[in-house]
Amino acid sequence: MENKITIRDVAEKAGVSISSVHIALNGKKGVSEETRQHICEVAKELGYHPNEYASSLKRKHQNILIMLPGEEGNNKYFFPPMWQGIHDYIKGHYANLGFAELPFADIESDRQRAAEKAHQLIKEERIDGILTAGHVDLLPVHDQDILRTRHIPVVYVNSEPDTKDYLCCVESYYDAIGRTMAELITGHIEPYGSIFLLAGNPRYKSHSRIVDGFDAYLNENNITNMVYKDYSWSIDNANYVHILREVMRPDIAACAAVYSQGTILLGKALEESGKTDLFAVGSDLSSETVDRVRRKVFNNVIQKNPYAQGYLGIRILAEYLVSGKEPDAQQIYVGADVVFRSNLSLYEKADYGQMFFY
Repeated sequence: MENKITIRDVAEKAGVSISSVHIALNGKKGVSEETRQHICEVAKELGYHPNEYASSLKRKHQNILIMLPGEEGNNKYFFPPMWQGIHDYIKGHYANLGFAELPFADIESDRQRAAEKAHQLIKEERIDGILTAGHVDLLPVHDQDILRTRHIPVVYVNSEPDTKDYLCCVESYYDAIGRTMAELITGHIEPYGSIFLLAGNPRYKSHSRIVDGFDAYLNENNITNMVYKDYSWSIDNANYVHILREVMRPDIAACAAVYSQGTILLGKALEESGKTDLFAVGSDLSSETVDRVRRKVFNNVIQKNPYAQGYLGIRILAEYLVSGKEPDAQQIYVGADVVFRSNLSLYEKADYGQMFFY
């Protein structure tokens, strides 16, 4: 089977943006006549027919599989707003779209259960698009091969996988988050104070890119504070004991966590050690973390906006399936925000799960 030509292929061949291709092929203003003609020639050369493809999509009832970490257990510290964003969008979904939700817990047996269920749906040709998380991509290689062969689009949220065979990824701009954390911390401590950083799982791009941004900021600004890093990424007693021991180092002046579960462990360690005078920056708003900001355990929290990730992720996939509309880029970044005690009421009044920055 020949690979389907996409609008991204046309944009790359023509050397223009995807939005320019949209404008040119739909006869809208925004590009020069010379560019429009060039784009049309490239589209003809490649055999790209957007209107015919979109019409065929509209006539077909299609099903979207939503396979993400659920809202229970340790997932509750990050994923509930993402699910809320998804549900808020699909409340008004198109009549010819169906949605199959497959949440899974943060344990191997449940991940395996979800992978087996997804495999069965794919095998039975009951899925036309998939929304999932790049950091816990449960689809084995043979299922991914089937998706490519059938041209089934996949949208990732939170972070992209190693493969480039996907329609789009919606995530936060993690490098900037790491730099922001570093600037907040180093602006409040002396050059001789050490920093304790809960760096998470180095295999998760949503963790490692924040750490990279943190390190880059220090290097670019010739900041020489010692940084101790902890690479645990789950809530268990052994990890907590280690974090508590690090927090109690006499040279520690500030601390930060790049992920939600680490923020929970760090907040608990700061309280138990009595070192709530340390400058502390957390990640992701949960009810526990909101309370710790209010009680001055955390000075700031970086909110990565999972609500917008979920909302935009399902919207992009639905629009692609229904109308053939492709995303403007393969990477879509949602805005993150720095939470202070002074602006905490903004999140409480608006429901911190529903803040939407894009």
